[in-house]
Amino acid sequence: MNNSDNSSNSSIPTNGEQLNNSVLQRIIASDIIQIPLLSLTIILAIAYTVLILIRPTFRRNKLNWFTVNLCLTSLLLSIILLSMCINQLLNISSPFSCRAQAFFVNMASCQLMYSHSVASISRLLAIVYANKHIFRSNVCLWGCIGSGWLIAVLVTLPYLFIDGFTCVSSTQAALLPYYALITILILPVVIVAVCNCRILQYVRKSTRQVHAEGGRGQVSHARDVRLLKILISNFVIFLIGWAPLFITQTFDKTNSISKNLAACFQVLQPLSMLSEVLLLMYTNQPVRLFLKQLLVRSPQVLRNNNVRTVHPN
Repeated sequence: MNNSDNSSNSSIPTNGEQLNNSVLQRIIASDIIQIPLLSLTIILAIAYTVLILIRPTFRRNKLNWFTVNLCLTSLLLSIILLSMCINQLLNISSPFSCRAQAFFVNMASCQLMYSHSVASISRLLAIVYANKHIFRSNVCLWGCIGSGWLIAVLVTLPYLFIDGFTCVSSTQAALLPYYALITILILPVVIVAVCNCRILQYVRKSTRQVHAEGGRGQVSHARDVRLLKILISNFVIFLIGWAPLFITQTFDKTNSISKNLAACFQVLQPLSMLSEVLLLMYTNQPVRLFLKQLLVRSPQVLRNNNVRTVHPN
């Protein structure tokens, strides 16, 4: 994914060029806003992942592994973007080449997009073909997650051989932004939309058929629809954060969009990732209840310990 436009990523002069003070202040302000957002995303993503891993009841829920996959990808991308922001603020040169930077940023963002796609594909297989055990097995689960990572690496391989958005060069490939727009944004959107439309169609059809069977079937389908809405909500949040930057970098060749608006688009990226992780934690009811009990119980335990200290038996 194109983290920032050429003017932003090359904002620290490397060839003796001096930036306009207002431009430099805008870049610094954007980075300062992004750093706490990315840092909080990293902390929450680690906390959520650790919580799923240490609780057996959470690990047994296959859907949680897709949310962990989303969190780990958000964690990876946040670390990459955070290091770029810090290097830019401190005027530190990256140890990686500009092509390697472009590869890692686009690979992580591509994986984040395709992690939504494979989650939708897995839900489609598990719901529409529920009578086939293979689609509800761990093999299908890890196959879908692994496929997302493999696709992300393969799709972004061209950035290792062609100058991308992180390279201050006049020889950048003109078609590369269009390639990124199609492979990293449009294609995952189509996959998610097709899968979710098919699931909704199947659930509505099945709901009409199970009315005579009582409430059990209706509750099951209601749960499927709720999970589907959660996945769609997460994807929409991510799309809102990343689509404006993709589109402007691809089509705004004349730089008609103001620099202030471009800076806002950059801040939308970490904000969308943070919102996505928060939504994953809030909409996962068992995790939310566990955290609530933990937070409510801890002050009570602390008060009880203080009472025992003041009034020993």
